[in-house]
Amino acid sequence: MFVFNKELSIGKIQLLTITEKLKKRIFRFFYLWAIVSIFEIIASGGVPIVWLFTGSSKDYMDFGIHSIHGLMNALELSLGILGYYVYRVTKEKKFLFLTFTFFIWNLIIITRQVDVVLIVEVFFVYLLLSDNKLKLIRNILISSLLFVILFGIAGDARSGADSFTQLAQPTDNWPDWLPSGFLWVYIYITTPLNNLLFSFTFSIKHYQFLFPNTLSLLFPSFIRGLIYGPEGGDVSGNLVTDAFNVSSAFASPYQDMGYYGIMLFSVFAGAFTNVVWWCKGIKRVFFRAIIAQILILSIFFNHFFYLPVSFQFVWILIILRNYKNEELPIIKPN
Repeated sequence: MFVFNKELSIGKIQLLTITEKLKKRIFRFFYLWAIVSIFEIIASGGVPIVWLFTGSSKDYMDFGIHSIHGLMNALELSLGILGYYVYRVTKEKKFLFLTFTFFIWNLIIITRQVDVVLIVEVFFVYLLLSDNKLKLIRNILISSLLFVILFGIAGDARSGADSFTQLAQPTDNWPDWLPSGFLWVYIYITTPLNNLLFSFTFSIKHYQFLFPNTLSLLFPSFIRGLIYGPEGGDVSGNLVTDAFNVSSAFASPYQDMGYYGIMLFSVFAGAFTNVVWWCKGIKRVFFRAIIAQILILSIFFNHFFYLPVSFQFVWILIILRNYKNEELPIIKPN
């Protein structure tokens, strides 16, 4: 990705003044999320973690209220990074608990993707606010190890350890003593690129100028159906095997317009990243965390046009409304 001719550096950022009004506002939005989540539990008839252990025919795809669930995912992600930020500035543990609550909730509804997004964004907020580089490196290593282990545990619970091993087909040289998370991470990093290269072997004969495969997941499901029909778009492209169904952010643009689609998508991604990265005011630290996550995870999925992720920009603007930039100090994070 490119950011035109500006140096890509953290530099000085405008930090958010933590007021009691803001704290109360964060918790009001948390209560909104909690109330809607309760309605989702009722509407779904339970939660996926219970279905898993009771042998129910339902799975995590059956949870949530259509068109609402994605917006709530975006809200919890926004509150998660806001909560962590407030904790780092004020040391009030209730805000760290807020972020941790979202992490546990995603384990309950078996949504690893949202947890991964939250972890990456929280990490980037931590990076922006850290000054002790040695401590930063140590914490990165420890956090990465814990993430890999937990990612494997969640994956084994959702798909079954034996079933995944049969699909992954590790060679005899693979060290069996490693936690399963290492194999999960290795497969998740390599299979999207493999799927993308496999998609390139199929020529695109009919260009779709409305970009249904690229843009469809940007809209709530009921709007998506009106624009693109009941089937929506194909975000995965051609797959080597259906078990590994992610093909990076570039698969859907290729499905729409071939290599021209990839070129147009790359131009958009670079321009949008430039605008977001250099935005002014108190939203910069949060916008940078979101866009960094989008870029990092683009190896797996197109989060630029994925409502549960991209709508975070809107939620951040709503939550931080009425906080004027000129009233806040511009200081270097420590």
